[in-house]
Amino acid sequence: MDLRPAIASDLPDIAHLHEANWRRDYAGILPQVALGARLSGYMQDRWRDGVLARSRVFVVRDGDGLTGFAAMLDEGPDGCAFLDALHVAPVSRAQGVGRALMSAVAVLSMPGALTLEVLSANHDARRIYRGWGGKESVEFTDEILGIPVPAVSVGWRDARALVDRLSGVAT
Repeated sequence: MDLRPAIASDLPDIAHLHEANWRRDYAGILPQVALGARLSGYMQDRWRDGVLARSRVFVVRDGDGLTGFAAMLDEGPDGCAFLDALHVAPVSRAQGVGRALMSAVAVLSMPGALTLEVLSANHDARRIYRGWGGKESVEFTDEILGIPVPAVSVGWRDARALVDRLSGVAT
């Protein structure tokens, strides 16, 4: 597993994985019309040159293929470090890729807190985050591609404890 900071040449692969995961994971949550050209345009804009100056992005590659990525903002809506995106290719899930990416983000968040937002209907991701010790907020309405969707915030007050948990030091 090759985990490293993203570089400009990674951006097309990141956009492709992000788009493919949303199409698959958000089918039935977002209207089909939003998962077509609107989503493609959004991902092209989201992952264009300059994004690496605004956020910290990590990738995991296996050979020539991108198996996952994480994008972090130094400060989110609540003032904490904010994980903006964490995506793993379906064929690479349950192999430690997400855990490795989350560890990289958590290390950068130390000694403070880390938060993220996840759609309420994304039960798999919520289960994983709870397993890593994340505490969920009450449900609120978020907006994706102009469409209101129920979501929750997940937070870790101490990124150090999250790093320990992900490494197996803490349970």
